Amino acid sequence: MPKRIDSLYLHFPFCAHLCNYCDFYKKVPQNKAQDYKNYHIYLEKSFEVHQSLTKKSGYSWAPLKTLYIGGGTPSLWGIEGKEFLDHFLKDKRIELAPDCEFTLEVNPGAWTEDVLSQWRSMGANRFSLGVQSLDAQMIKYLDRVHTIEDVFETLDYFKNNRLNFSIDFMLGLPFSKELNRNVVEELERALSYGANHFSVYILTVKENYTHYKSLPSEEWIEKEFLDVSAFLKEKGFEHYEVSNFAKPSKQSQHNLNYWKSKTVAALGPSATGFLKQDRLRYKWKPNSPEIDVELLTEEEFKLEQIYMAIRSEQGIMLSDFPKELEILTEKWKKRDLVTENNGLILLTSKGYLLLDSLMNELFSAKFL
Repeated sequence: MPKRIDSLYLHFPFCAHLCNYCDFYKKVPQNKAQDYKNYHIYLEKSFEVHQSLTKKSGYSWAPLKTLYIGGGTPSLWGIEGKEFLDHFLKDKRIELAPDCEFTLEVNPGAWTEDVLSQWRSMGANRFSLGVQSLDAQMIKYLDRVHTIEDVFETLDYFKNNRLNFSIDFMLGLPFSKELNRNVVEELERALSYGANHFSVYILTVKENYTHYKSLPSEEWIEKEFLDVSAFLKEKGFEHYEVSNFAKPSKQSQHNLNYWKSKTVAALGPSATGFLKQDRLRYKWKPNSPEIDVELLTEEEFKLEQIYMAIRSEQGIMLSDFPKELEILTEKWKKRDLVTENNGLILLTSKGYLLLDSLMNELFSAKFL
């Protein structure tokens, strides 16, 4: 089969402010004009490296079915960024397919109508909003630079323009229990703006996190997660991946490529790409356009495929594995962690919550 690349992730590394919990690669520009120029040079040079890697392995570019610009805060790239990327893609002869899902991450308070209009004119048709909470106090403890007023201004814009957008929410936030945070009420309010997708993440931090001692208990977090899952499913959303909920046909096609272990190219500091047919993963160094390459063994790739498939609605088929897997999944069914439909094993919401421990059980079974 031809080796084609039709999915691209682009990492924009700049933020207006570094939130105290975030561990994505990012930085605050010291000299915006020069830092953005250096970033553009980085992308140009890294593309040459990328071409060398992919051509040597026999890959070629196809019209992109998904393009995802993440960060950082990509909406800060502005009109300058849109113009650079438009020229960049045309110069590299990378086209967008007519039905390309083109996602841009947007933070409240970090966009203008002119900027979003320009990105839409280029083809951006899906937006991921870094809201995190509709509770002003929670936003403060998360060290977000935006205000609750910025959040509602952003939601109003996307509602009034009938745009296709997803909202990021976070669970397990500091002081949630003390302040009796009601995330379901927040989600209900968010739904009134027309969001058709939610990414709901549990805050994960290290012990040096500022509010580490004020994080809620595992029991509180479990209740939040299960309440959110039940509420969104009741509202017509599919819980199609551990942290993701979508109205029918509104799943993130780009992220589904990861969960289906498909080829996804990547450019930008610290971005990670994968070439499926060669089982080759690569990661860009943050300070120079160079890559670290990892070749997965057949067994490593098989385990990764299992992990990715079972964490989403794709699930895994019992018939693809020895009898030992069926014995293990029977134990999970008794604990209401999985369901089975004609041999297809899918995690329940409770199973999603315990994904990592289930994978430890699965991998320690050594049945491959």
